[in-house]
Amino acid sequence: MFLSAPVMAQEPFPPPADLPTPSPASKAPEPRQEDCKRLPGGKAPINRLARLEGGISVRNLELTYFGKPLFEFTDEDYAFLKALWPICKTFDEETAPLVVRRLKGLIDDAKAVRQDSLDWIKQTEKNAKALKPGQDSIETIHDLWQQMLNREFQMTSSDMAYISDVLGKRRDELYTQAEGRQRTLVSPFDPGPPEVRSLRGTGG
Repeated sequence: MFLSAPVMAQEPFPPPADLPTPSPASKAPEPRQEDCKRLPGGKAPINRLARLEGGISVRNLELTYFGKPLFEFTDEDYAFLKALWPICKTFDEETAPLVVRRLKGLIDDAKAVRQDSLDWIKQTEKNAKALKPGQDSIETIHDLWQQMLNREFQMTSSDMAYISDVLGKRRDELYTQAEGRQRTLVSPFDPGPPEVRSLRGTGG
């Protein structure tokens, strides 16, 4: 027996955006002292992230720094920060390149994991919408839901909200279609199949 998982969203979610790809020809602008005011207020603990021995969770990509979430960072952003940090006394000229290199490596690794999930989301949405009414499709949609749960920390919370909304709505549609077919095929006036009596003990 399958249990329907709750879908909290009432409004459709926008599809998750692909990760930005910086243009090779683009160049970071020259930093200015007034740009320092853009550094405070972010939620990303840059010092702590840069010191991590392992990787960072994809969920950390939603942390903001310099006015944007980390998953939107491009090569131009790193170059700009490397030049800006010494001006703002955030890191000195020797430390800034090291922090940028470490931070970029952590973010790029997490973005690669997220990109795999974005590809999975697109294919899963396509597969879910192609399902035909029937018990096999109901089982498939529940299997896709479990796959989504297994990938929970390989996507951002907004990615998770989007695909859970897609799967939840498609699951409900499949259940509704299955119930509709059952009501169509079974009439309340149908007495059912004739009783098959056993031949044992009848002398037949």
